[in-house]
Amino acid sequence: MIAKIIFTLFIAAALVVSLSAQAASVELSPQVDDCAGVFFGGDLKLRAVGQEVKCLQIVLNLDRDTQIAAAHDSAPGKETDYFGKLTKDAVISFQEKYSEDILRPNGLESGNGYVGKYTRAKLNEILTGILKKSFKVVETRSGRASYYSDFFQNRPTASGEIFDNYEYTAAHLDLPFNTKARITNPRNGRSVVIKINDRGPFIPGRIIDLSRIAARDLGLLQAGVGQVEIQILKPEID
Repeated sequence: MIAKIIFTLFIAAALVVSLSAQAASVELSPQVDDCAGVFFGGDLKLRAVGQEVKCLQIVLNLDRDTQIAAAHDSAPGKETDYFGKLTKDAVISFQEKYSEDILRPNGLESGNGYVGKYTRAKLNEILTGILKKSFKVVETRSGRASYYSDFFQNRPTASGEIFDNYEYTAAHLDLPFNTKARITNPRNGRSVVIKINDRGPFIPGRIIDLSRIAARDLGLLQAGVGQVEIQILKPEID
């Protein structure tokens, strides 16, 4: 009888743990979707800023072994676009967990927190696996980009979404809403992935209007307008 009670309690405890883990995974999935189409292509280190840093934190936080310290910025559900010391510590844990893929090819015995070639490759592999899809470039365009003024903050876009200058979105005259596109500044090689959720720009000679945060990552804030390359992305079908 006692053995049966102990066994029942053990099963109940295991079920609670399993449900908790599932809940945590579901809670993070919308943030992972924000990284759809993002490709870790640049080296990342302390004080780096941008979309890749935020997606780095999201991937790290999906695994309890590599999560960024709780109750701090960059912790699960609080991901930022700033690469600080806590992010570096989590990257070290990530590198050491996947040492065969990251450290061994570099001849290293311990992680250094620097996101280089082999760390990027593993991050891209995991992100693609989580999203269960990869993206391919189906069309490339080029032209001049500008960015939204703060006047439009919290106003409705043509798609019905509320505009947020701190989300990676953009306006285009004809691309369908929800289209993902990689925008690259050819002058510095920086890129971001945006979602089309508005119509514009309506000024001749401009091809796309970017949110402020996208323009910041591309290095366009000071100039206000700049030449960009637009790679239109679509999910690859297995």
